[in-house]
Amino acid sequence: PSTGSASFRDSIDRAEPVLGVPTTHYPKVSIVVASYNGSRTLKACLDSLQRLNYPDYEIIVVNDGSTDGTSQLTFMFPNVCWIKHEKNLGLSVARNTGIAAASGEIIAFTDSDCRADEDWLYYLVGTLLEGKFAGVGGPNLLPPEDSRVATVVMVSPGGPAHVMLSDREAEHIPGCNMAFYKWALEEIGGFDPIFNRAGDDVDLCWRLQQAGHTIGFSPAAFVWHYRRATIRAYLRQQEGYGEAEAMLVRKHPENFNFFGGSIWRGRIYGSSKFGVELRAPVIYHGLFGSAGFQKIYSSEPATTLMFCTTLEYHLFFTLPLWILSAVTHHFLPVAIASLLIPIIICVAAGAQANLPVNKTKWWSRPLVALLFFLQPIVRGWARYRGRLTMRPEKPVMESLDSVALRNGKQPLDEVQYWAQKRIDRLAFVAAILQRLDKKNWPNKSDAGWSDHDLEIYGSRWTHLQLTTVTEDHPNDRQLVRCRLRPEWSLQAKVVFALLFAFNFLVIGLSGFNKPWPWLLLLTLPLFAWFILREQRKLQSVMNVFLDELAKESGMVKIQKQ
Repeated sequence: PSTGSASFRDSIDRAEPVLGVPTTHYPKVSIVVASYNGSRTLKACLDSLQRLNYPDYEIIVVNDGSTDGTSQLTFMFPNVCWIKHEKNLGLSVARNTGIAAASGEIIAFTDSDCRADEDWLYYLVGTLLEGKFAGVGGPNLLPPEDSRVATVVMVSPGGPAHVMLSDREAEHIPGCNMAFYKWALEEIGGFDPIFNRAGDDVDLCWRLQQAGHTIGFSPAAFVWHYRRATIRAYLRQQEGYGEAEAMLVRKHPENFNFFGGSIWRGRIYGSSKFGVELRAPVIYHGLFGSAGFQKIYSSEPATTLMFCTTLEYHLFFTLPLWILSAVTHHFLPVAIASLLIPIIICVAAGAQANLPVNKTKWWSRPLVALLFFLQPIVRGWARYRGRLTMRPEKPVMESLDSVALRNGKQPLDEVQYWAQKRIDRLAFVAAILQRLDKKNWPNKSDAGWSDHDLEIYGSRWTHLQLTTVTEDHPNDRQLVRCRLRPEWSLQAKVVFALLFAFNFLVIGLSGFNKPWPWLLLLTLPLFAWFILREQRKLQSVMNVFLDELAKESGMVKIQKQ
């Protein structure tokens, strides 16, 4: 616990160096607070920031087009640098505005619904300096005075959590408590403006790590973070997180699975459990209770059971079973069981929730169970809606060469190059990835488990799987083969499935003996033909892309006969 006193800080300076605490150098820090209609908690946030135990810092508030009483607070805090957007431009744009106005060597970020601990900046900067990190974050805790509903929200899924690779290195730090060197933010271009509600911190952390930097974590640098005060506000927050995940899938497909769920290398830490415990903790008491220091062994939560609460489970299992039970009552018991399974899991999660005793009412745990049931459905629906309606990026346009290939008759699923001297295949793949990233073409590289080198996303309806192989020949010559295997996108599969279901629904309602409903089945091969055209179009563009890269590498294309 911090004391917040100058004498405490002076005593540390005179003593031996403490881990995570600067002792000689105090770089200037610019604290950026982006606020949109956050006047309810912004005053408490600024009051806490003006009491920090740090010698050199400035406070920058970016009023992102607020329509509440945020502007009136400018007269109460004359020492704060106020910047106002005439209209709401989004969280990332507001933070970039703060970065541009910052004069500090380090830029720290917190939210308008947070109160910083008095030593927050002191430990944050200390960890940043001693660990040679590009950025650093810390915990966010529930304020003691927050409401009982906010306490329920705190232990419910989907809250701001940090992901740890080790006890000092983080994979992700929440945007409400993070700091970075200004040069690191400028190196990667700051926050991406497409993330206007959430996801900006995830994208920033991933891009920093892709650039070769590491992110630290300071457990002593904490902020008090007010949670959503109503269930409606909490569900709207989860909806925003789902929309952000849809954009993150498009930009960082290598960090997501097929269903759009994020894949983390580290371990997620937060106030909410990410699963239910199937057995109670085991305590080693020693023989006849003689152990002086008794050990407790906690069981790992069964995270795989949480799949039964996801939107995918309800769409692929619960909903079809209830539809079948409407046709024949033999499926009714199975349908009821499919719905009871997630309900029982959510009730168990509510019973195991770590709620403070003084904040718990009779309705607290049932409400936690309800939020465990609703959160994955709301967030998943927003994620799929965003993925299905988002306009695809087209960073690589068709050229005359690609159009000629597309309209030609030669196959485009494989291209071959002749190298006069041996090349490093992995270096060639790395060059492909570098060129794709330079052109902002979304891609997903192999993590060691795929049968292809990388997956390329360039169309709403299809994507390509690229596989490279090399054949050694005499005199250090090589033959380089590149296979381009097209695959249907999620949107294409969903549309085809809906067409299939619609056709047979019309046929079933109209009668199987009537000929005209069967003509609707022609929409299926027509749609498949359209997908084949889109696949060939993408293959032709990728052929030209590989030809240009191979020519720069000194390779000669082998023309097919």
